[in-house]
Amino acid sequence: MKHPANTGERPTMEKVAELAGVSKITVSRALRGSDLVRPELRERIVRIAAEAGYRMNLAARSLRTRRTQTIAVVIEQLQRDDRPITDPLLLAMIGGLLEVLTPADHAMLLTTHDHFLGSNAIGADGVVVLGQGEGGRGLEKVGSFGLPVVAWGEPVPGLTIPVIGSDNRLGGRLAAEHLIAGGRKRLLFLGDARHPEVAGRLEGVREVLAASEAVLAGVLPCAFATEAGAKAIDEALAAGLQFDAIIAVSDFIAAGACDTLIARGLAVPEAIAVVGFDDTPIASTHRPSITSIRQDANAAGRALGKAILSVIDDPTKAPFTPPLPVELVVRESSC
Repeated sequence: MKHPANTGERPTMEKVAELAGVSKITVSRALRGSDLVRPELRERIVRIAAEAGYRMNLAARSLRTRRTQTIAVVIEQLQRDDRPITDPLLLAMIGGLLEVLTPADHAMLLTTHDHFLGSNAIGADGVVVLGQGEGGRGLEKVGSFGLPVVAWGEPVPGLTIPVIGSDNRLGGRLAAEHLIAGGRKRLLFLGDARHPEVAGRLEGVREVLAASEAVLAGVLPCAFATEAGAKAIDEALAAGLQFDAIIAVSDFIAAGACDTLIARGLAVPEAIAVVGFDDTPIASTHRPSITSIRQDANAAGRALGKAILSVIDDPTKAPFTPPLPVELVVRESSC
């Protein structure tokens, strides 16, 4: 028997069933990856369907199941003096999400916070938010849509949306402890504490300083960008601020800070030590290489994927994922 793809005939599920010698419901189950079909039979049906050029009618399936099999992944914004869309941390999270959502037969729709809120044409079974906004306000707006939602970041008091994040307080503590152990006495913090993640890191720094003789020389709000880090240090030096170490809440900020210090004749780390956050590629390729707090963004993406599927399956049961571990990676900028 010739395959429909070779005859010009539009392939149907009935035709795939005929070719495979099974029932239509078995074909449907096999193409959905159901465990009700034996693995070897499932693989054979999938192969026959592909050879026949058959594709499931997703629109019809959505009408039956009321599911789109799509997860909207909402990032805070495109580049606007903030973290760019090409940030390796963000890309690694997206990769982790794909590793979980694709085998679960879900597509991923990537959009921005503003577009998601302003569009009435986005169909999704659930939402993953990457970027909470200042004080978590952006997350609160997305949650008002009534869809299952999980977010990457730091829990926000008063919001019941499940949040998965790295151990930001521990990251702040590790950075401060490392610098103090190296003899640093006046620590400058670069980051906007209106963001819940950043606030957690600052809290960790303060906890360490409270038990030491070192002090916090200042907290300078700073966007997640190299230019923002450079500008913050320029302004700090112009204002005569005294510090011998910097904790930056991203490696991009840390790289900008290092560049400005060196351009001003201040050696890194001899005069001023620098610690970044995320352990993205710029930390190891920058000169000097940058000490950083590593967080596993790929693992974060996988955890977010599992969490949103769990919430979709049972909206009444909020998933709990403990803070993901972080670790200090020591490089030239703080030795």
